[in-house]
Formats: sequence, structure tokens, C-alpha cells
Amino acid sequence: MPATHTEFDREKAQRFAARTGQQLAAAINCNLSYIGDELGLYKAIRELGWTTSDELAGATGLHERWIREWLRHQACNQHLDYDDEKDAFSISPEVSAVFCDEDSPYYFASGFQAFAALRSSVDRLPEAFSTGLGMRFDEHGPGCACGIEKLNNYIPRFELVQSILPQLEGVCERLDSGVTVADVGCGAGIALLNMAKAYPKSTFTGIEISTHAIERARANVETWGLTNVSIRDAREHPLPSDHSFDFITTFDVVHDTPFPDRLIAEIYGALSDDGTWLCSDIRSFPKFADNLAENPSAPLLYGFSVMVCMSSAMSEPGGAGLGTLGFNSEVAQDMTATAGFTRFQKLEYENAINSYYEIRP
Repeated sequence: MPATHTEFDREKAQRFAARTGQQLAAAINCNLSYIGDELGLYKAIRELGWTTSDELAGATGLHERWIREWLRHQACNQHLDYDDEKDAFSISPEVSAVFCDEDSPYYFASGFQAFAALRSSVDRLPEAFSTGLGMRFDEHGPGCACGIEKLNNYIPRFELVQSILPQLEGVCERLDSGVTVADVGCGAGIALLNMAKAYPKSTFTGIEISTHAIERARANVETWGLTNVSIRDAREHPLPSDHSFDFITTFDVVHDTPFPDRLIAEIYGALSDDGTWLCSDIRSFPKFADNLAENPSAPLLYGFSVMVCMSSAMSEPGGAGLGTLGFNSEVAQDMTATAGFTRFQKLEYENAINSYYEIRP
């Protein structure tokens, strides 16, 4: 039973007040770090090395006084190193890997872009709490789509083809020979394009309902110049029910949809009898108590759920509202079995955020 609060602990209150101040500082930092990323300040500092506010302002064409205050803020947040004698700032290789290098497994700066895109949605949350209806993904604007595209960039580029697909029984061999593939909820198409480049004999279709994501995906297809890739708007061309796809992928999609049971049934109807569905979703525990105790990313993920994922999953009346951590392995296995799938296997590949499942009819 929960403990009854009968006495006021002043030290505990002081600690919590201090922690609240740290959280407020972190919220402000997200906005100012977004500015640093958007204006290219981190990369400029990396190129310049130790630099003063005058030198950084000269290199970027920005106002020195604003640069100076931003630099001081960043140093206070331990994003930048500071040399008192030179009154100069620098960025360490470790911070650079997180803020500057989009090819790094540690890259996370695009999270600031996604965070900034969500600011306008805060004003709509009281109404959502009252009515139960959330916001569709597109209502957050194109900035959120771009931020998520960059945030989810590393694994599709460096792990999907190299480490994940080989774990699927017979899939790489079939892709080599030429099959039909659908990436459902393809977003900006990064995973789709990396698979299509690796397997030119196969035909790849990206299926998406977000207008912003479709625009990004089609632009990326044009940039890559691949002829075995197409992007389809699911509102105009939904998944066919003729079992015509040999391989289907979803990456962090099922928990976002208002009706995951319908989506899973549609995937079952679109997949060939001997096909494979690679489903990636957020790694979580069935019990909240376990997420609370053992998932260090839980504060970020539950917050993102209220702002984006659960909101999307509640954007239609009667939405299931799974949320970011709601499609754990137990839920996934139960829902896929209900739809008719008979094989469900969790892959050995797992990272700090995602689990990967091999699912077959």
C-alpha cells in the first residue's frame, strides 16, 4: 500500500524544488539548443576551434551580443568548454558527436527540432484532456516531421541492411532475387531508400498518410535517384487486400495509429502467405511499474507520448491510444495473433529504444 503522507519533509521539498528548477532550465535549454542547431552554431564552433563571441559572430554574420549570451548559456549547460584567460569557447569531440555529426550513433540534436515543433501544440492540450481527442501528426507542422526524420536516421542507414535484415529467415535471399516490399508508415522514406539501394531487383513502395512526410519522402526519392521506389498516399491508395506484398516493414508506426487492430489486419491482408512482416516498435515493459523502475528513457518517452504518439493514437473518436510505450512485446504478440498471424519472434537485435519482431502468417 502507498505510504500515508503525514509529515512535511522540508529537505525533500527543497530537493524537489531544486529538481524543478533544473527541469525548467532544461526546457529553456531545448529552445536555445534548437537555435544553435538551426543557425549552425555548433558546427561553426567545431570548425573554428576555440573561438570568442566576436570571432563566431564574424564567421556566421550574426549579432555579437546575442552570440555572446548564447555561448555563456551553452557553457553553463556544459555543452561548450570555456577558457577564462582567452574568454573563448570550444566544443568537445563528444558533444560534437551528439550535436554535429549526423552519421554518429550518438547524434541527437534533431530532437531539439522536434521539440521546437511541438511548442504550438501545448495550447491545445487542455482541450485534448477534456474531449479525449488528440492531434493528427500533420497538425504539428513540417518541423516535427523533419526533426523525426533526422532523429531516426542512424539505424536505417547503418544497421537495418547490415545487422537487422540478415536476422530474418530467408528474407535477404528473396530481396536479392526480387520481391515486392512495402514500408507502411514510411515517414521520410529513409529506411525504404536504404533497403531499395541495397536490393535493386526488388520493388519498394512507401505508404504514408502524413502530407508532410510524403513531401519529404518524395523529395528524398528524387534526390537518391532510385527507380525501384515509389511513395503512395494511403488515403488515396490504401494497402491492398490481395496478399501481393512479399515483405512488409513498419518502424515505430503501430503505436501511433488510432486503430492498430485495423492496421495489423490490413497488413495481414496485404502480405503473401509466405511473406514476412518486420515490425519495429518502442521497447517497453507490460507493467508501468517496470517502466518506472527500469526504463531510463521513460520520462522522455511518456512525455513524447502525450505530445505526439498517444495524441495521434487518440486523434479519432474511439482511438485505442496505445501511446509510445503501449505496443510492448506481449501486446504485439496478442494483437498479431488475433489478426491471424501464427509466427511471432523477437529478434536478438535490440537497442536502447526499440525492439524488433519477425512476424509471419
